[in-house]
Parts: sequence; C-alpha cells; structure tokens
Amino acid sequence: MKKAVVFTNEADFRGWFEKSLSQFGIRKIILSQEVCPDYVVVMEDGRDAKVEAELFAINFRYHRHDPAKVDFIVACYAKTDEVNGVPVRAVHRLWCFDPEPFDLLSPSDALSEDEAALLSAIHQSGGLSLSALSRGKLAGDQEIWIRMSPEKIAAIPKGRIEDSILNTLTQSTKAWIRKYHHLLIGVGISQSGCQLLESLHRRQLIGHRPINFMASVYDGVIVDHPAWLPVEVYATPLTWEHHKDEILQYLLGGPRNDERKLHNE
Repeated sequence: MKKAVVFTNEADFRGWFEKSLSQFGIRKIILSQEVCPDYVVVMEDGRDAKVEAELFAINFRYHRHDPAKVDFIVACYAKTDEVNGVPVRAVHRLWCFDPEPFDLLSPSDALSEDEAALLSAIHQSGGLSLSALSRGKLAGDQEIWIRMSPEKIAAIPKGRIEDSILNTLTQSTKAWIRKYHHLLIGVGISQSGCQLLESLHRRQLIGHRPINFMASVYDGVIVDHPAWLPVEVYATPLTWEHHKDEILQYLLGGPRNDERKLHNE
C-alpha cells in the first residue's frame, strides 16, 4: 500500500477503494451502503467481512460508530493500527500534530544529531514555515495534519474572534473540518522530516501557528486542498531550558559535545 494516493473527500476515497480491493485482501463487494458498516465484502480467503471506510481512521471514533458492527476499517490515513479495538488497513501513515497526553515525550530526552540540527534552525529563525521544508533536504511526498476534536470544531464561531486560528480559515475550509476533523498544514516533506518534526512536537520543543497566505507564496508553495492552512513551527521555551548547549553549539558553528568527544577518542 505504498502507492501515492491522496483524496480531498471520502466519496473519492471510497470510489478508489472499490477499484483497489486486492490491496486490502478483498475479493469482491457484496453490499455497499451509507450506514455503518459501509461494506460487506468477501475476503481473498473466502471469509465475509464488514468494513467501514474513513478518510481518516480516527474519524471512526469521532463518528461514534459501533465497533461490534465492523471487522476492520479501511482508511486513506491512519496513525495507529486500530481504533476502538477495530483493526485498520490504511494507504498512508498519518503524520499529525496531535499532542494527546498519552502521546507526549519528555522534553529533556536526548536529541539525535538530526533533531538537534532541525531544532537549532527553527530556534534561530524565530519561526520556520513548514512549506519551506518542501524545498530543502527534508523534501519528500508526505503530508502533516492537525487533528481537531469534535469539541473544538463545535466551538467554531460564526463570527470573528480576535487572536484565533479560526479567523484564517475560509468558510469552505470550516465546512471541511467539520466533516473530517483535520487541517492540512504541511505537504512535500520526507518521511524522515515528518519523523523529526513529530518527535520534537511530542517533546513540546516546537509549536505551530498560522501564517499569512502570502508568506507561504513567498516560500513558493500553494496547496490546492480545501483543508490547507499554512503554518510555521517555532521553538518553545522548553527548547532553551533543556537544550541550550546544543543550540549554542550550532549558533557557534561547531560540532556538538558528543561529536568532539568521538573525535578525541
């Protein structure tokens, strides 16, 4: 399931899925409907199975589907191998800035060389556009999303609220996230780049904030997707508190302490 397949709505994903059954170990569809489960299928081994299709696997939970009605979930994006105990078969790994309590790491954990280099660049810049990363060493074919909980979506105002990320969203984008619960914030980034950013975000060493659309144009990236929100990542105060030495080493242009130790041995 490594084929690059990207969809902007669930109907398109379902259309592709129905033509790509073998990728999911399915022989044929017996029943297709709009209620859970979306499909009853015959697997390659002859078993019948009940299948729910989601653009994002986690939406199975947000849509409050009954796990007892489904044998597995097919999704375009998934962060985990199961949702509410139901196995997931996904086309793409979901890279998502989603700092849930169980997902956080200690900010004081040691940084890898690549993590330290990226964190130093973000710290020195004062804010680094995710769009800019698609043009450098971290360029690739992956996407990064922000997950929005149903509670946060329900709080989206009809009017304007000062200093709110929601003020940068168009009405069509708001309609999209009400249905799919995610915002697209980064495209054209490598898998290793996504792994680095995810690690730093889980340690609370970087945060993200929206930027002007023209700033993203300056970076040379315009994304034709209804959920796109250009953002930049920035270093949080925890970066300096826990990793000042690494930052200073890169500011001075010299190797890190562990590198110098290796050279001296």
